[in-house]
Amino acid sequence: MTATWGIFEIEEKSFDLCHLDEKVISVEIGGEQHTILVEFSDHCFTEDALPGDERPKFPSSTRNDGRFCVQRYESSLNIWEHIDRAARGLVWLGESDRCLVVKLTAEEGQDPLHYVIPFTLERWKGDKRAKLRMRVRSAFMRDSSRRVATFGQVKFATLVELTLKGGSPRRNYDRNRKKPW
Repeated sequence: MTATWGIFEIEEKSFDLCHLDEKVISVEIGGEQHTILVEFSDHCFTEDALPGDERPKFPSSTRNDGRFCVQRYESSLNIWEHIDRAARGLVWLGESDRCLVVKLTAEEGQDPLHYVIPFTLERWKGDKRAKLRMRVRSAFMRDSSRRVATFGQVKFATLVELTLKGGSPRRNYDRNRKKPW
């Protein structure tokens, strides 16, 4: 069964969330195709409510008081480009999640922004379409003054191979390790 997000309406505006419907992708490693079911959390387009927040609640949010965030929604419209680029290249390792960190240029005089996409990757037996499940847990913009904790990089293909074998990459805790900025 395919999970769909549908359309969220605020007053007279409609926000189509179909780009975040689950989808099966394939990654080729050594001539063999490995299928991955990609799922998205509502955290890709919701935020926790702020005091006095008047933004509309997202009805099925996994947050206690999840509010629809137009900025997160607009950023998510290009999320597949970032995932595709990562699937063909490198991903940054977070503490307990794997993270995509995409550096975006800022307008002149402003600090650069990072689009952070934390995800998990696991072996998957719940769906015959895919060997692995990639759960995109969130996606958000962060200015470069607020560092994202990363512990090295790994090729996505290596991450897939390790996950299929029940392993995981070693994290680099060295103080002088490479960082995404």
